[in-house]
Amino acid sequence: MLDKIAPGQLINVKVVKTPRKVAAAKTLVRLLAKDPVVAAENKRLTKVRMKHFRTISRGGRQYPIRPVKQRPVTGRAGESGTIRASVDVLSDLSSVSRFIEVTEAG
Repeated sequence: MLDKIAPGQLINVKVVKTPRKVAAAKTLVRLLAKDPVVAAENKRLTKVRMKHFRTISRGGRQYPIRPVKQRPVTGRAGESGTIRASVDVLSDLSSVSRFIEVTEAG
């Protein structure tokens, strides 16, 4: 299916198998994070983290206490998203093609 997709086209990406390698999982997370819904959730979580940002004083210096980033997608089986296919996205999709199912959005 990847050979039929042109750059600039909207596509649906669904994870059908959880990758075992960390690099493949990171690639899936990076691809799924381009979905507008996930991007909006990441933006909301960033605002929440900044609201809970605080500093403590130790030895006369200020040290930041940053909350841990919560990730809305993890690259596990069953997650899906709609993204725009660009040249870099298509090369990333081909590298993780055995873990995903790609269809045209429409």
